[in-house]
Amino acid sequence: MRRIRLRILGGLVLAAGAAAFLIFIAASDCTTVTGNDEVVVDVSAMRPGSARLFSYTDDAGKRLRFVLARGVDGKVRSVFDACRQCSAFHRGYRVAGGELICRVCGNHYPVERMTEGQASCVPVSLSHKDDSGIVHIKTADLEAGHTLF
Repeated sequence: MRRIRLRILGGLVLAAGAAAFLIFIAASDCTTVTGNDEVVVDVSAMRPGSARLFSYTDDAGKRLRFVLARGVDGKVRSVFDACRQCSAFHRGYRVAGGELICRVCGNHYPVERMTEGQASCVPVSLSHKDDSGIVHIKTADLEAGHTLF
């Protein structure tokens, strides 16, 4: 009986450690940005076909994550680090090889088509203004996506 309890306890400890690791991985590669009415991000050095993760903390203390990417066409694109279907798992995307990869379902989204999605996993678009490599995002637009996190 004692052996069974130890196995259960060990399994719970292992599961808690794995969950903490996944949360760390999902949030650790974000660049923190701030702003009152808008967030301003300089993406002039971002290479075509690349993407970066960012996070903004709202007044309630909630981290709202988003992705800025530059397509091979030079156009900057923005989405929340979540989709409506997989957002319940709070894991978002990882960036690798010019693609967003969903941490839940594994779908791959090339930067140029990251707002199109596949099946029910579609990155949620985020409005922005690109002013010659300086991206402006209204904090109200970021805060509108708080239910995704």
